[in-house]
Amino acid sequence: MEHKIPATKFDSFSKRDLLLKLTADRFSKLSNNLNFESDIKRYQATTITAIAYLKETKQYRKQLQLCLKNFAGRTAETFHPEFISAVRKLYQEHLINLGRSVIEFSEQKVNRKKTLDLDFSGAEISNLHFSGILENLFNEYGEGILNLEYAPWTCRMARIYNCSKDTMNRIEGKLRTIGQFGCLDDAISFLEIRIGLHGRYTFKLLVDDLDELISDFLIDSSNGHINKVKAQKPVDELVKEAAGKYEILNAPNYLVNPEAYKSILKHRIKSTLKNRKFS
Repeated sequence: MEHKIPATKFDSFSKRDLLLKLTADRFSKLSNNLNFESDIKRYQATTITAIAYLKETKQYRKQLQLCLKNFAGRTAETFHPEFISAVRKLYQEHLINLGRSVIEFSEQKVNRKKTLDLDFSGAEISNLHFSGILENLFNEYGEGILNLEYAPWTCRMARIYNCSKDTMNRIEGKLRTIGQFGCLDDAISFLEIRIGLHGRYTFKLLVDDLDELISDFLIDSSNGHINKVKAQKPVDELVKEAAGKYEILNAPNYLVNPEAYKSILKHRIKSTLKNRKFS
C-alpha cells in the first residue's frame, strides 16, 4: 500500500528560502548530531554551510570584498607569514564563537512543534554540500518516519523543522558574517598575488567583466541612462576613477598591464557616453 504524504513541492519556495529553511533545520540539530567528534567540529560545520549558501545565492563575492577591505594598504613587508598565521588563528577563534552563536540561535528559533514535509521529486541539486544535507534528510525521513520498503532516495521526501521569515532573515545575516571571516583562505591567496605584483594591496570593487564595470560605474540603475554627474566629467578623469575603483576578475592581464586596462576603459567609456542617453 502506497503512503499518501501531504508534502510541499521544493520549488514552492525560492532557492534562498529553501536553503535557509534547510540550514535552520540542520543547525538546530547539530548539538545532538553524533557524527561530530567534538563541539569544535560542529561549530566549524557552520562555516562550511555558510560558504556553500553564500556561493549558491551569489553573495560570496560581497563577503570576500568585506574581508579584503580589512587588508587595504598591506605591503610585502607587513603581509608576512607571521602576520598571516596570527590572522588565521584570530579568525578561527572568532568563527568558533560565531558557529556556537548561530547553533544556539537556531535551537531557540526553529519551531519544533511544526514540521514541514518537502517533496524533492524531480529536483536536481547541484550544490554538493546541500545535496549531502538532503541525502541525510531523505534517509532520516524514509527510514525513521515512513518505514518505507524502498530506497529513501526514490521517495525523495524530507521532513524538517519549520521557521519564520524573521528567523530566516536573521540566520542569513549570521551566515553572511560567518562568510566574511570564513573566506580568509581565499582572501589570503588573492592578496598574495596582488601584493606580489604591485608591492602593496589597494582595495578595489570586484567585477566579473568590463560590461559589469561600465554598468556599475556609469549607468543610473533607476532608468538605464548615463549618470548625470559622471556625464559632466572629462573622460580621462573617469578613466582614472574607474581604474582605481574596480578590478576585473576575468581579465588578469590588466593586473599585469595597467596601461592596457586604462586604454580599454577609455575606449569603452567614450563609446558608452556617445551611445547612451543621459539621465
